[in-house]
Amino acid sequence: MSLAHGALIALALALAGCATEPPLFVGPFIKGIPQPNQWKKFLAQAERGQIEEVRDDTAEPAVSVHLINYQFGPVGATQPAGATSSEIFKGKFRPEAKTSYARIRKETTTDVDSLLKALPTDAQMTQQHHELVAKDSNHQNHVSRIAEEKRNVTVNAWLYWVSRQSDDDYHLILGDTSELSSKTVFMNAEISGLPPDKPTGRPFVRLRDDLRKVLATTPNKNGAFNHPLPVRITGSLLWDGEHRNPHNVGPKKPVDLRPKKAWEIHPIRNFVH
Repeated sequence: MSLAHGALIALALALAGCATEPPLFVGPFIKGIPQPNQWKKFLAQAERGQIEEVRDDTAEPAVSVHLINYQFGPVGATQPAGATSSEIFKGKFRPEAKTSYARIRKETTTDVDSLLKALPTDAQMTQQHHELVAKDSNHQNHVSRIAEEKRNVTVNAWLYWVSRQSDDDYHLILGDTSELSSKTVFMNAEISGLPPDKPTGRPFVRLRDDLRKVLATTPNKNGAFNHPLPVRITGSLLWDGEHRNPHNVGPKKPVDLRPKKAWEIHPIRNFVH
């Protein structure tokens, strides 16, 4: 085989790799009208602990965002693997699905907008799958993943905001633009609390430590990043009936970062930044 032929094969393999795993960050991406002043306002109020989230009895209660630094622990610190009960997932709504992964091959990398557009609306999911919103007499739901949720996806996105919830999940609000704009599309992804039956299981402990390190080393105001952080998120799809419209998860004021659908990447399996 000639040198030139070998070079062509190497180039073809490289291009094939790019087709399945595109670059994490290829430069700024904005659509619609940029809103830098709105983001500055959001950061200012996040710093003062004045971010308003949706609060409702049907939704998971959220811990106030101004507590995030305390909850992440000392700057740069990591927690022993599954050592404290505060790391264990405490939710009662579909805990088995939220702390385990779909056993199926990973799909091609996509973006937030393209992924969400292809998924059913909250109204459609509520009508077709009442079992995903129902609760028993103990306010619990233990339904396993349905067929539509047995998907492992990867998205390239920008991480705007992080908040730790009372069930010990971390909410990661992803956007499809490199800065806030009039047409930014948001999606929720979650680093799950540690599975109660396997609190030291992989990759849950590592992911929580990795996120703490990001918050300790990347400029942010109580979980709101000064500049949205380019990330690649891989995990299993889940439609969270507790977060369906109008109880969409995420910040409501001073800027609305709530996803329009209750589809989430939950739990996250891999987090690259």
